[in-house]
Amino acid sequence: MSQSDENRQGEEGGAERALREGLRTSALSPEAMQRIRAATQAEWRANVQAPAPARARSRWLPAAAAASVLMLAAAIGWNVFYANAGSGAVLGTLARSDSPGIVEPHYLRSDVSLASGAPLRAGPAFEVRGDSLVTLAGGGNLRLARGSSIEVIAANAVKLGRGELYVDIPPGSRGSDRFMVVTPAGEFRHVGTQFAVALVNGVTRLRVREGSVQWHATDGDSTVDAGTEVTIDSHRTVTRQPIATSGREWVWAESMAPDIEIENRPLQEFLVWFSRETGRKLVLADDAVRHQTATIRMHGNVHGLTAMEALTAVMSATTLRFELPEGVIRVSSARDSTTPSS
Repeated sequence: MSQSDENRQGEEGGAERALREGLRTSALSPEAMQRIRAATQAEWRANVQAPAPARARSRWLPAAAAASVLMLAAAIGWNVFYANAGSGAVLGTLARSDSPGIVEPHYLRSDVSLASGAPLRAGPAFEVRGDSLVTLAGGGNLRLARGSSIEVIAANAVKLGRGELYVDIPPGSRGSDRFMVVTPAGEFRHVGTQFAVALVNGVTRLRVREGSVQWHATDGDSTVDAGTEVTIDSHRTVTRQPIATSGREWVWAESMAPDIEIENRPLQEFLVWFSRETGRKLVLADDAVRHQTATIRMHGNVHGLTAMEALTAVMSATTLRFELPEGVIRVSSARDSTTPSS
């Protein structure tokens, strides 16, 4: 056997040993995987974009082979990481989504679409390919817009990679457990609130609909109150301005509102739900209307209807009427056309 044959067999044997060792190695972290990819790509560009002399190429080929084996072993480890991600902390469960829903991408096998009721666990990144509603394990819900990318980093924290999400956590529903959204502009923590965070082309936008949000950034902490929009660009330039708590900016989030159970429940509960889901102030005309909304019992269900569709369906079964001036839902007697008081 020639010296070159022995060298080639030695290299192949080394590659096989590296692959076997990679299969036994525990899963790599996402940060490690990213560093490996970056280093390998840099090496590839350096040698492809600037052709080396024959002798240099002969030295580079074994290194390239070793890098390829390392990448393969790392990819296998990355796939094992995904397979073992089920042991991660649970953010919540998928309540419903528009097709094709939430997808867990994989490198070495087909992407996996989450079924209704499936948990979202810490570990893998998720691609949101259809507007989705997630019931949070600690209380409240998370709504994800189509085209978003998220990563669950803890049972009470999610990292937004791109797109938009909406957090709805009623006051007191999580106790001292502060839900947090992580972005390049900092961390946004709820204080009994409804808020939306978007990340598009390097610009982070926070809109607070109810309550307040604590914003933790590298240059300090601040509180953002309801009715405020904050944008932070890639240069950390911050802009604040008022924003309406109802209107077209919130329509996509309203469309993914959790269903409300109305069977044998008082009308007042539904009206409070509608008011909160649409960001409108509930105004009742007088004491008589207040009494009616407290005593009228609803029947049936409004599952699958938008908040506006549900309002029309529920109110049509009563003798009350409603109006929707800007930012308000006003309920009065059908026989009363006077302006109601708050």
